[in-house]
Amino acid sequence: MSSLHNDFINTYCNIACLAHFRREYENSWVDIDRSHEVSAIREYLLNDNVGIDYLNHMVSTEFQNTQFVLKFASVFCHQKPGVKRTENNKLLNPGDTPGCELGDLFVLFLLMDGNDNVHYSAGSIFQAKLTAKLDSKTQRHLYDYDNEFVLPKYICAGRKLHSNIRKMPTYAEGRANAFRYLILNPSCGVERITARHSPWTNNYQLRWSTFIDGLLSGVDGLKVNLDSNTGSSWDEIVKDLLWVVANVKKNKPPRGNNDAVKIATGLFNNYSNIKERCAIYDEGGEYGMPLMLIIAHAPDYKGDVINY
Repeated sequence: MSSLHNDFINTYCNIACLAHFRREYENSWVDIDRSHEVSAIREYLLNDNVGIDYLNHMVSTEFQNTQFVLKFASVFCHQKPGVKRTENNKLLNPGDTPGCELGDLFVLFLLMDGNDNVHYSAGSIFQAKLTAKLDSKTQRHLYDYDNEFVLPKYICAGRKLHSNIRKMPTYAEGRANAFRYLILNPSCGVERITARHSPWTNNYQLRWSTFIDGLLSGVDGLKVNLDSNTGSSWDEIVKDLLWVVANVKKNKPPRGNNDAVKIATGLFNNYSNIKERCAIYDEGGEYGMPLMLIIAHAPDYKGDVINY
């Protein structure tokens, strides 16, 4: 852990102790129509006074007197990447379709210093469900059991990959934290959006607020090494998704050595200004998973070497 990451965790935990603080994560879903998965996520990422915009006004402002700037940002894409299951996985666990979408929402946290170096990154991919009921065997088998899947051709071509097979992380590697189910209307109460772990049979359900709190404090989501040339299976899945988002037209010249930093600097660079645009609607893109990006930035910090 770098000293900057340690400083951020201490700063965040001190703020998170405030009585109202974690409740704001739950409140960010209030007034969102949760009768349809896609429209609910779109509202959360793009609309004023809810979701991302709400968090910038109610959570990010708590960091104003610290060394950190916290910004919630988003990119909403029309179509999500469709992946296919391998023949072996279909034999082991037959589904109802040859493939499915990889996910409905990708949540990624970045901790960056003043030189645009990433000191820590972690995230999760979610399938969104209206209620705690799975209606697709294929989606469940992909998240819970499959050891690999087939990438779409445009990602293979764009990233110049030699193989179209992408390995899934194992449960020992943190798969339960990486691939999740977002339950929009859980039976335990409509105000409690839940971030349910895979596999589904474990029935391990956390509040949305607990997930975001854990992601920022370094105990939830699955850690990503964005700069490794020989990354883990999870690292490569994240890089696939970020490569797609990195093709969205930039607001300003991007900086950085990886796609996550280029997205942050090219689309949302003014982290301290909550009035600066924080939501991008990608009208011209081919495919891409909706992205919720949480950026913690230390503009004056230019210290130790990054240590993932």
